[in-house]
Amino acid sequence: MPVMTREYPGAFVLDLAGRFDSSARQEVQTVLNRALEAGSHHVVFNLAGVPFIDSAAMGLLALNHEKFKQVGGRISLVNPQPEVRLILDMAAMPKLIPSYRTIEEALASEEKSS
Repeated sequence: MPVMTREYPGAFVLDLAGRFDSSARQEVQTVLNRALEAGSHHVVFNLAGVPFIDSAAMGLLALNHEKFKQVGGRISLVNPQPEVRLILDMAAMPKLIPSYRTIEEALASEEKSS
């Protein structure tokens, strides 16, 4: 799974493309670790290019949500495709990690909560 990153002040955006499943877990975790080490307090997962997400990926999101929360940070999801949104909703993921329509909305929500 290609993972492109963009840095903003205090935030990392991960642009994902392809299936977000167990085979992508290590690559995504490496990027998340790098974001934590760099002092980012907000990681935004851009899911616009993700047609499928599995339980391993959702577990990765949940575990890292807790990791970032412990250091005063957070994770946001952006623009999940309808099929991915359905899977996230069935797993009650939006109760844990907020979802936004755009990257700009996710980043603006950080500014309001700071």
